[in-house]
Amino acid sequence: MKRRLIAAFLVTAMVMTAAVGCGNSGSDDSGKEDTKTETDGGEEGTDADTDAASDTGYSERKVTLVTSGTGEPYTLLADDGTWTGIDAEMWAEIEERTGWEVELKQAAFDAMWGELDTARADVVANCTAVKPERVEKYNATIPYYGDAQCVIVNDGSSYKTVDDLKGKVVGCTNGQAAQTIIEDLAAEKGFEVKLYEDSAVGMNDLMLERIDAYANTTTNVNAFSHNNEEADFRFFEENLMANNVAYFLPKTDEGKELKEELDKVIQEMLDDGTIAKITEKWMFADMTQLIQE
Repeated sequence: MKRRLIAAFLVTAMVMTAAVGCGNSGSDDSGKEDTKTETDGGEEGTDADTDAASDTGYSERKVTLVTSGTGEPYTLLADDGTWTGIDAEMWAEIEERTGWEVELKQAAFDAMWGELDTARADVVANCTAVKPERVEKYNATIPYYGDAQCVIVNDGSSYKTVDDLKGKVVGCTNGQAAQTIIEDLAAEKGFEVKLYEDSAVGMNDLMLERIDAYANTTTNVNAFSHNNEEADFRFFEENLMANNVAYFLPKTDEGKELKEELDKVIQEMLDDGTIAKITEKWMFADMTQLIQE
């Protein structure tokens, strides 16, 4: 693969802005003479480069992704630069199908959006829920899977509904779609919200009874439970919400063009079952079946 990892917590990304750039390929022309080939007629300066790009059916471009990289099954960026999780596999497949040059940078969840706003990244790739406030400000691709926001408790607890959580502490992953809902419920029902940057840390605290409940995605809970045999969680019967998951891009002409090409390749991957297999691997179910119309 051609992906290059940029050491890109936000400060580093700012230093590298002038060198990296975003959007369509803006690299210099150094070395291009070495890549030119002669046609059968012996002439240089042909459309060889253009033809190579058109073979894929996609524009030739460089795409800079930003991800939080904090944990599987969604996106985990290791210290050695290894990227794993759903979005890592999604973008490995997208890169192969389109021929794009993909670069990756890392930023905290809140800082990812600043990377889009300042044109230091083209796409937020973080298994991010589609919410009205996000689509108002950013372009969203078609969804590539669906999920549900839920509340879990330890199976031995007496809590059955959010009404039972008055005076208790409920954890939630910072920036997740459940956060706004659970914070509104906290004000209404009288419980405290504790935010976590990592869902696994929060659910571990729930197991250890440091908090009383946790608001998260169904898929994340299933993945954590699968990998932690001691986890014995019970879901509240009523979900907080169902949501689609998509990639987000700036609301610019360049962002719109890239979104349209991303929509095309995502639809291909939905149609041929590629995304279903990726979600089954990481979340133990075909989450494309939960996409909301």
